[in-house]
Amino acid sequence: MSQLPYFAKEFTPSPIAAVQRSKVLVVESNPATAEIAVLVLANAGYEVISADRAQRALTVAQRWNPDLVLLELALPDRSAAYACRQLRKRSPIPVIATSLDGDPDSIADAYAAGACDYLPKPLRSDELLSCIRVHLAAPQAVRGDSAA
Repeated sequence: MSQLPYFAKEFTPSPIAAVQRSKVLVVESNPATAEIAVLVLANAGYEVISADRAQRALTVAQRWNPDLVLLELALPDRSAAYACRQLRKRSPIPVIATSLDGDPDSIADAYAAGACDYLPKPLRSDELLSCIRVHLAAPQAVRGDSAA
């Protein structure tokens, strides 16, 4: 894997997969993990931007208005719960939390802040895509309106 910088790097899917076109913001501090998630999502037809820090993610989200956020729980600058709360204040956007360590307290904090789901790392492509499809298809009322 190449060590690409992930400062809100945008990836556009191939024309074959351009049917879906939902926008997904990947917030992941590990460049290799971010690159894999971005490639999987782009190949599935999503427009994808990644950010490696909570503050960058919030800036990108405000400008780009993603349809869904994939949010790592262990971010270097702010807590994922803070980022999730800020995202949910703006809209009922689905936020899917991810984590390698599976710390129950961090997961509970993410849910309390408005995350709608949790996926353990390493992410499995089929599980990731299924989870995203479910949450993008859900009506906003089902997504929840807790802007904790």
